Amino acid sequence: MLTVTFIRHGQSTDNVRHVWAGWADAPLSQRGKTQAEALGAYFSKTLFTKIYASPLKRAATTAALVLTAQPAPQPPHDFTIESIKEQNFGIAEGKPWCSPDNRSSKSLSEYMSEGKYPTPLPGERFTDGESDEDLAARAMQAVDEVIMPHVHSAMRARRAEHIALVSHGLCIRALICALLERDSRNITTSRGYTGMQNTAWARVIIEMQDVADGTPLEITDEDNPLIVTVTDFGRADHLIKLVRPPDFHHICGCYY
Repeated sequence: MLTVTFIRHGQSTDNVRHVWAGWADAPLSQRGKTQAEALGAYFSKTLFTKIYASPLKRAATTAALVLTAQPAPQPPHDFTIESIKEQNFGIAEGKPWCSPDNRSSKSLSEYMSEGKYPTPLPGERFTDGESDEDLAARAMQAVDEVIMPHVHSAMRARRAEHIALVSHGLCIRALICALLERDSRNITTSRGYTGMQNTAWARVIIEMQDVADGTPLEITDEDNPLIVTVTDFGRADHLIKLVRPPDFHHICGCYY
């Protein structure tokens, strides 16, 4: 069995500015560091097999603070995983986001020509940025290259593994949906899986169908049906004792 804990980074300085922040590499704010430290303490008794992170500062720093709180010997880590970076918003990076009353009245190109950057509709993308489909393809790559090797090693050895991926709101949604597509029960992936506040976490358990505990297995990469279960989403128990700023609901940055 493999357990995957997805962690959204702490509050960044761009979250506070209310701007599009995908590949723009803003650091954590002071509050973001406090959030990440609280998260590290919360997970200090959770023994991770390995911790992965996006190389963007807000994710890598969050992951480092989680790693620091792990008991010795600390687990191996890799904070350079390009495939779990946030969606690239192209020319909108660093620009204020807006919410027009009648978004569909104009194309994204028309809004951009006016210097406005609303949320792209399905099939749209900012110039030089990624579409939702691009992000989904990248998430599938991350599942293949980062997560599935742990699935196979855990199943072969018949041991439980638990990895953490510190990433970003939209990318975490895409990663969860990519994993659910591997579920042999053909369950729906229509749930939104969006709106995680900073340092909130989600958890997915991956098991092999119709396998009981016993001796090591012969694993093939394609023929072993999997059961993928989302057990938690948006958990933020570690933040309960932190004082929220007056405009918390406005600046929590529940996506990027």
